[in-house]
Amino acid sequence: MKNIDTQPVVIQDISVDLGFQDLVEKIKPSGKAGILKSARETFEKVQNIWKPAILYCWVEFEQGHTNGMGLIQKNSGTQKDSDAVEIDFGYSIKFLNRASHALVAVYTAGQVLEEESKKASEMGDLLGAYFIDLIGLIVLDKAGDRVKQIAQEKAVQLGWGVSPFLSPGSVHGWDLEEQIKLCSLLPLEKINVMVREDAVLSPFKTISCLIGLGPGYASDQVGTTCQVCSKNHDCPMKQI
Repeated sequence: MKNIDTQPVVIQDISVDLGFQDLVEKIKPSGKAGILKSARETFEKVQNIWKPAILYCWVEFEQGHTNGMGLIQKNSGTQKDSDAVEIDFGYSIKFLNRASHALVAVYTAGQVLEEESKKASEMGDLLGAYFIDLIGLIVLDKAGDRVKQIAQEKAVQLGWGVSPFLSPGSVHGWDLEEQIKLCSLLPLEKINVMVREDAVLSPFKTISCLIGLGPGYASDQVGTTCQVCSKNHDCPMKQI
């Protein structure tokens, strides 16, 4: 692929701009002072111990031979069937109908916050464990923003556009089981992540994703699949 190195890339020096207000917005405490005090104590205890990481690579993409299937070349520039991974995207294949290439990525909030949450829970501090879990989700979201930025910058560089953000298990039709195939494209051990036999990633606050790229896309901003949902006008889980 022109101007794109297809070798896996690891990013670990990720600066996460996360303040206490980010946690407050996640909690939505409705002014309860006791909750906020406990949240601040937890935040200050774990502040800056998070160690997010990103692993990604660029791949060639084409529609599969049957409905819902997509074919990904593990090594760009090769045409050998043995180098290809066929993934069942189900309904979400419609978001890749303009893709000629894709960014495949796995990103994680890291193991440290997960361990701290477990410690708090074992000590009976369930509220503290809950706050740490929320902090982990915020860190994960911010790492995800970096992944989207990588795709967007490459799209601008090539004069292409991008698909919505797609992730196994979070899009109707793309089953979680397909996460095993997607993750086979990346050396997960480089960021201390593993995919279990049940297709769940560990550490738990880890996400795999694919973002399509191609000259046929109109937007160079990674959107969401919420645009096709009939409930998107009033859904509390709607992605911005």
